[in-house]
Amino acid sequence: MRKLVCFLVALAFSSGCHTPAPFDAGTDCPKEAYCGQCASRGGCAWCGDPEGSSKGRCVAVGQHECAAPAAWAKTPDRCPPPPAATVAPVVTASTSASPSPVARAIGPDRYQAIRSALQHAFPQATVTDDVVDGAALVLQHGPPPGAAPGPPTATPSSIDHEVAPLTRHVVERDHRLYLGYATHHRVKSAPPAGRPMESEFTLPLPMVRVTLPDALAADGSILATEIGDVDLSHDHLLGSVDLLNAKYGGAGYLGSRPERVDLITPPRSGGSRFAAIAVYLGFRHKADRAPSFYLLEAGTATGDAKMIYFSPDMKPIDSVTSYYLPTPFVTMANTYSGGITMLPAPSEDEPDQLVIQSRSPGEKDPYITVTLKYRRALTLDLPLPIEITVDAGARVALIAKAMGIASAVELQPVLADLARTLHWQEVPRYVEPAAGAR
Repeated sequence: MRKLVCFLVALAFSSGCHTPAPFDAGTDCPKEAYCGQCASRGGCAWCGDPEGSSKGRCVAVGQHECAAPAAWAKTPDRCPPPPAATVAPVVTASTSASPSPVARAIGPDRYQAIRSALQHAFPQATVTDDVVDGAALVLQHGPPPGAAPGPPTATPSSIDHEVAPLTRHVVERDHRLYLGYATHHRVKSAPPAGRPMESEFTLPLPMVRVTLPDALAADGSILATEIGDVDLSHDHLLGSVDLLNAKYGGAGYLGSRPERVDLITPPRSGGSRFAAIAVYLGFRHKADRAPSFYLLEAGTATGDAKMIYFSPDMKPIDSVTSYYLPTPFVTMANTYSGGITMLPAPSEDEPDQLVIQSRSPGEKDPYITVTLKYRRALTLDLPLPIEITVDAGARVALIAKAMGIASAVELQPVLADLARTLHWQEVPRYVEPAAGAR
C-alpha cells in the first residue's frame, strides 16, 4: 500500500489528474439552484420573483427573456433573500465507471466513509472521485508533524502550524507567489445555542497572482504557474475583464470598463484545489500604482467558486448575504463584513491583510473572524491542495464534536481524531461567559 501511495502522489504532482471541463453558460447556468450563486457567475443571470428566491431560474445572459412580474438579478446584491431553510444538495461527481486503484486498495466501506465525511464537512462542495482519492492518500500517509496546542507567537508566519507531509519545493519565477496565513477565531457556537466558545487555528495557504485576460480563450484560458494551474473558466466566476465588466462596469457600479484586473488565488494542483477565498484587485488604468476596487470570491474546500462580494472603492464590505454553505455551521442568510488593506507606498499594489467577520441573522456581534495575512513567498514548500482540504475537514469535525451537533456523527470516525494531532491556538471548547455578560 505504501508503494501505491507514493506512486499516486508522484503522479498527482506531475500530471494534474483530471482537468475539469470549461464552464459553458448555455448548459451550466441552469445548474445553479440559488440566485446569489447564479448572479455571481459570469455569463449567468437569475430570472425570478424579486420578493423571494424560492421561485426563479438561472439562465445564460442573452439567451432568454424575463417577463414581468419576474425580474432579472444579474449581480448577487440584486438577489432577494435566500430561502429561510436551505437543504444542502449532495454534490457528487464520479470520474470513472470502475473503482479507482485507491478505492480498491482501501475497500468500498472506507472509501464511502471518506466521501460522506467530506460531504458533511463541506455541504455545497463537489466531491469527485479525484477528491476522495486524494483525501484517502493523505489519511493513509498519516497525520502531519504538528506542534502541541499553544498560544500564538508574534507574527502570523511564526505561529506554529502543520507542515504538510507531501510537499515539493517551489521557487518564484514568472508569477508573484504568496503564503496567506489564515487565522480562524470562533467565539460562538452555531445557532440555536449560540454559546460562548473558543476555537482558533492558523492555516498557511499558497496563492499565486495572475492578470486576467480581456476575454476567455476558446481553450478555457488555463494559466500554468509555478504552483499549479489557474483555470479561469472552470475554477473562477469572473475569469476575464469582459465577464467582470458585464457585471460591474455599468452605471451604479464602476461606471466604466477597468483596464486591468489581477487575481490572487489558490491554484489547482494534483487534481485538486482549495478554494476558500480568492481576491480580484481592479485597476481603472493599466498604469495605476494601486487598485481602486476589489472583489472577494468565496468558495469551498474542494475547489468550487460560489459567490462574489464587490467593493467599488476599496472600502470594507458591510453585511452582505453569504448565500452559500461553506461548512455545516451556517445558513445562507448569514452575513459577511470586512475587507482588504494594501501595503503603503511604494508597495501599494501589494495586499497586506484581509479580515472577514460572519454573523448569524439578527446578531450584532460576529461569531467568527478570519484574518488572512499576505506574505510574498520567493520560495515555498508546496503541499497538495487536498492536504489543506483534509486539514480543514478535520478541524470542522472537531469543532462540530465540541458543539455537539448531529453532523459530527458522520465526521468523527474519519476526521475528528486527525484534528487532535493538529496545532490549535485554542482547542475547540465551550467557555463560561464573562461576569455580567448576557
